[in-house]
Amino acid sequence: MINPVHQNYVAQIATNDLNKTENKESNKAKETQKAEESKVSQIAAKIKSGEYKIDLQATSSAIADSLL
Repeated sequence: MINPVHQNYVAQIATNDLNKTENKESNKAKETQKAEESKVSQIAAKIKSGEYKIDLQATSSAIADSLL
């Protein structure tokens, strides 16, 4: 039989493990978001300077296909 002290210890360990997992997932999400923001800002800078060329026909066609 599990006594209340042992039961409380087990519950705390389980909660700590859950919190660690949530923190890791949150950190990964933040890193991914930073990387995406960095890519977007690089593309925006290239578009502004004229280095990045946009194929409007291909882009509009891809958008239309995804909507159908």
